[in-house]
Amino acid sequence: MNRGIEISSDVADSSRSLILDQVKYGVAVRMAVLYLATGGNVSENER
Repeated sequence: MNRGIEISSDVADSSRSLILDQVKYGVAVRMAVLYLATGGNVSENER
């Protein structure tokens, strides 16, 4: 997110904003995809 360009700080920091949650979860999803794409395995116990 580019504060002041894509979105104002007031909106980004609002108590109703979900942006920081979306960023946090997006990073976790990208890490999981990269792990699996590079040969990582998910066993039944890890799910």
